[in-house]
Amino acid sequence: MSKAERLIEMMITINAKKDFTVGELANEFSVSKRTILRDLQELEQAGFPLYSEVGAAG
Repeated sequence: MSKAERLIEMMITINAKKDFTVGELANEFSVSKRTILRDLQELEQAGFPLYSEVGAAG
């Protein structure tokens, strides 16, 4: 899966789930948690609305 495909799938998943953890997304997309954090940052910079909570479940 290319990065662009992953970002599109992430937007769909985020809209469907609403509540998720970085670990859940990393498992679902078979990438590292750090990659998910970079992807989320990129989505946010592109204007995709995200709200996050820092912590064990964040």
